[in-house]
Amino acid sequence: MKILNKKNLIWFIVFGLPLIAIIVGYLVPNPLFPDKQQMREFLNSYGILAPIVFTAVATIPVVITPLNHAVFALAGGALFGFWNGLLLIWLSKTLGTIINFYLGRFLGRVVVAKFAQKSDFSKYDQMIKSKKALVIFFLMYLVPPLSNDNLTYLVGLSTINAKKFLTIVTCAHIGTAFTYAYLGSGRSLLSPVFVLFILFLAGAGLIVNKLKQANPEESRKAASN
Repeated sequence: MKILNKKNLIWFIVFGLPLIAIIVGYLVPNPLFPDKQQMREFLNSYGILAPIVFTAVATIPVVITPLNHAVFALAGGALFGFWNGLLLIWLSKTLGTIINFYLGRFLGRVVVAKFAQKSDFSKYDQMIKSKKALVIFFLMYLVPPLSNDNLTYLVGLSTINAKKFLTIVTCAHIGTAFTYAYLGSGRSLLSPVFVLFILFLAGAGLIVNKLKQANPEESRKAASN
């Protein structure tokens, strides 16, 4: 009997990874921001333009997917506080998503293949074709561990309605921004609001998994009709 079967892996991804991120961010914040003071001084040198500079810099790792946006997002919460950090993190994530979507739409599959991993194509093709695609996208972009910027490139290749997709994703990014701004700003992890929010994200993750599991069956039915 395998210790880490598919069911256990799902529970670990949904509950374990967010919990580990919270504990690490709380107990050992310094490794995440070794140059936080240096970054603060860099941004302060731009005066009132500091928020704009941060947003521009934090958008880059969303577009260049091998880079880690989470590190920049956590830094945003630490440097600008919870509310201002939330807004700036949300803006950077949203701007990056819009750029990725239209890059995928206008550059085409051959070019996008250079940005996204080949495994992502087959992994998300069926999801994009699903009737529940918009619901799945909303929940995936809502939950930080499930959010994948490569997906946005692939969605741009599809015929999905741009206005609908970008609207739901823009709303979903509030969840990601809230999580990183809260952790980065150093607020209490025992706050009932934060605990309930994490449980909500975990529930959303389970729903995503259930909907994704239904996709193959849905695709077979569509092909047989």
